[in-house]
Amino acid sequence: RMRRVFKHNCCVAVLLTASVSCSTDGTITPVDEHKDDVPMQFSQAAVNTPVTRATSTSTALTQGFMVSCWKDLNSAKPQEVMGCYEVKYKYDGWNNQSKWEYVGTTADGYYKDQVQRYWDTAAFPYRFYAITPCPAATDIGSFVMNNTQLAMPSSVEFAYQTCNNGVVSDGAEPYCVSQVECNSVQPYVALPFYHLTSKVRFLIYNNYKKEIPTDFKLYNVKIKAVGDDFVKAGKGYTADLTSSDILYGTFQVEKATGDEKTLLQTDDDEARKCDLRVAADRDHAYDCMNADGLLMIPQKNVKLSFSFDVYGVVFDRDFENEDGSIKYEKATKTIHYKDVEIAESYNWEPNTIYTYVIKLNEFYPLTIDVTAELTPWTDVVGSIDTNLEK
Repeated sequence: RMRRVFKHNCCVAVLLTASVSCSTDGTITPVDEHKDDVPMQFSQAAVNTPVTRATSTSTALTQGFMVSCWKDLNSAKPQEVMGCYEVKYKYDGWNNQSKWEYVGTTADGYYKDQVQRYWDTAAFPYRFYAITPCPAATDIGSFVMNNTQLAMPSSVEFAYQTCNNGVVSDGAEPYCVSQVECNSVQPYVALPFYHLTSKVRFLIYNNYKKEIPTDFKLYNVKIKAVGDDFVKAGKGYTADLTSSDILYGTFQVEKATGDEKTLLQTDDDEARKCDLRVAADRDHAYDCMNADGLLMIPQKNVKLSFSFDVYGVVFDRDFENEDGSIKYEKATKTIHYKDVEIAESYNWEPNTIYTYVIKLNEFYPLTIDVTAELTPWTDVVGSIDTNLEK
C-alpha cells in the first residue's frame, strides 16, 4: 500500500501576490507605499483530470478558488494573512493576458472587500490552503479554512459512480483542494489542486495457454463490493491540519446497500461482448466499457467480487462446483462465474487511480491473477504551465 506525503514547496504550480505590509508584531497593516516589498500574486492554477494515459497538457483552472494563508507557523501564535479570500480568473482579450486577481471590493464582484498582501521576510514559513471552485458567496460562511482545520458543511456531498453498459452515473466531486508551504519569498506561488476522491478502473485479458477457440467471448461482467461497509457517498469533509494534511480528512459516510454495491456491469448484447482472442495481453485488455474509470470515496479494506460468462471453452460434460460459483453448460459451450471474490482487500487513498488488472489463466479450475496498479492522479497529466503572467 502506498501513502504519499502531501507536502509541496512553493515553486511548483499556482502563483500569488498581495498589497499590504506585514509587520513582525503580528499585525497586517495596509499602507500606501511598499517600495521594495514583494507582493503576493496568483498567476495560474491547474487541476488534474482523470485520463488513462499521460499527456502534455493540463487543465487551466479558470473557475476560480478560495484561499487562506497563514504566516509564522512555527511560532506560538501563527498569523492570518488571507482569510478565505476569493480568487478570480481574469482575461484581458485586448492584450491577450490572463491573471489571477483577489484584490477588490464587493462592487467588483467579490463576496467581501479584499486587500493586497506582501511577503513578510521575518515570518516564515507561510502556508496556503485552497479549495476550488470558490463556494457561492451565500455559502462561504459555512466553510472553515484556517491554520488548524478545513471543514466543509454537510450540504457538500461527494458521491461514487457506477457503470452500466458504458453509461456512467453522475457521481459528485464538488471541490478539489491544495496545500502549499513556502519558506522563502516567491514572486509567484503555485497551487496544484488535488482530488479528495479515488478513481477505480478494471481491465481483463486472456492468458489461456491452451488452444484458443475460434469464437472466444467474455460478457455479462459484474463487479460488486463485498460486505456491508462499502461507502457510496461522503457528506461534508473535515481535515485536522495540525496533525495531518488537507488530503487526509474524513467524511460523514453513507454506505451502499443491495444493488448499490454493483459498481460495474455489462450484458450479453453481441456488440458489448469482449473478444478474448483480441484481449490477449495487458496492452489489449478489455476495459469493461469504462476506460476512464469510476469516481469512488476513499475508504479502507475494500473487497470486490467478479462475475462473468465465457463462451467457447470446451469441456466434455456439464458441471458445477460445490458453492455454485462456477457452472458449465456443454450445450452452449458457456462457463458462468458468479461472485468470485478477490482474496486481497485494498485501501483506496485520495487522489489515486486504482486499476484492477484481471488475468484469466485457466477456466476450470478457475485460475486468475488480480493485481491493483496504483497511479497518483497527478502523474496522469502533464506538467502545469505557469506562463499566464506573460
